[in-house]
Amino acid sequence: MPQAPDDTYPSEDLSYYNSTYHADRFPDLIGDDEYFWARAEAQARFYLTPEERNVRIFEYGCGIGQSIAGLPRAVGWDIGQQALDICRRRGLNVVNSLDDVPRGEWDIVFCRHVLEHLEQPLEALVSMRSFIAPGGELYLIVPKERHYECRIAPDLDQHLYCWNFATINNLLFRAGLTPYRNEYRYMLGWRAFLPVRRYFGKDAYYWITKLGGVFRRNGEVVVRARVA
Repeated sequence: MPQAPDDTYPSEDLSYYNSTYHADRFPDLIGDDEYFWARAEAQARFYLTPEERNVRIFEYGCGIGQSIAGLPRAVGWDIGQQALDICRRRGLNVVNSLDDVPRGEWDIVFCRHVLEHLEQPLEALVSMRSFIAPGGELYLIVPKERHYECRIAPDLDQHLYCWNFATINNLLFRAGLTPYRNEYRYMLGWRAFLPVRRYFGKDAYYWITKLGGVFRRNGEVVVRARVA
């Protein structure tokens, strides 16, 4: 079985994500508290059952924190200091170093839209596995990539890999994890949907984000896995 790496992160040059990436990629979520918390509430409901929202959750690569916001026992870590500063301004529990995160104690290790950015995805999955508690699991989400013509130049997102279920499952097995659920999920949390939430409530906002995702085919590859 693969061993957890001795270092705190796979050998990556991620200075790109420690500069202005988040400010350039998510200006509305950073600058608009109403939008941020609306997205966070809808996202928690979209991914987690009511019971799961209260377990110990560690997010590996939390970005600006919308996946852990409002979850009482969640902790996030990210490589980007700018992202961590944004999280702390909103009162979220985040850490700078993986050395500060207890290993083997988390019911869910959550990783959303991170793996596709990493030069060493297998090593990252091995690292994630080391944080999972007995009986816990990895909740992994990567984009459902659309293949279309694009300019031949670096883009803002800098996705280095894409997967289908067969290839991501193979990678998880290599990391010492056993997938038990594969599904495509669709969601689109446009800021333009906020008036629906204001006038019709949180339920209406949640359902329109789901319908918007299906209509625009804004999909994700979602895999849940346990320690082998």
